[in-house]
Amino acid sequence: MGTVLADTPSTPTATGMGESLNTALTTNITGEDIIEQFVDVLPWVGIMVAAAFLIYEARKLVKGAAKGKVRL
Repeated sequence: MGTVLADTPSTPTATGMGESLNTALTTNITGEDIIEQFVDVLPWVGIMVAAAFLIYEARKLVKGAAKGKVRL
């Protein structure tokens, strides 16, 4: 009789590159590393939010000007 789905193990085992990647991710990444990366990215997030807001306001201004109702 062939293998049945219930006969196969429910948790796959990591082999080869997957195992080394799993080991690298679980042993080399710490909370401090994550916070350090977050702090490095945070100024760029602020710039992107500000740029998005300015683009939104500029589009609203142009749309209003096209309709003849500009408000500053």
